[in-house]
Amino acid sequence: MDPVSLALPLGLGLVLAATAGLRAFFPLFLVSALGWTGAVELSDSLSWLASPAATLCFASAVFLEGAADKSPFVDHFVDSAGTLVRPAAGALVGTSLLAGASPLVAMVFGLGAGGAIAGMTHVGKASLRAGSTATTGGVANPVVSVVEDVAALGVGGIAALVAAGAL
Repeated sequence: MDPVSLALPLGLGLVLAATAGLRAFFPLFLVSALGWTGAVELSDSLSWLASPAATLCFASAVFLEGAADKSPFVDHFVDSAGTLVRPAAGALVGTSLLAGASPLVAMVFGLGAGGAIAGMTHVGKASLRAGSTATTGGVANPVVSVVEDVAALGVGGIAALVAAGAL
């Protein structure tokens, strides 16, 4: 795979990995939907992400994650689980988009860049959430969650539109 043809999948992978640090399942849903519609090519080993069943499962997970993140006390559990889930989602997103690269390169990129970026974004999100909880007793957490939703939808949505050739 030549460097020019790697630019879009690498960029998309990095942006969606960062989005995974906010919402684990939204970028997986986007990759699944983009793969299903043929807007992006997924790596052979992760082509199952492009199935209608995977897209539906990720859509359901997006809804459940968003609802749970707005529920007092449940949001803390979601953030705790996110410490493992969000970097894994970032790694999966990064790896899946490198269809023409060798599996080793795709895995190294996915784990090294995708997982790390999602993890760093999650640490920032968790720190903001801890500050919100400490200063407002958790009352502001649903508002912070909506801001996170808007950021994830905006950044992820723009990245998906670019990948699909709509922008």
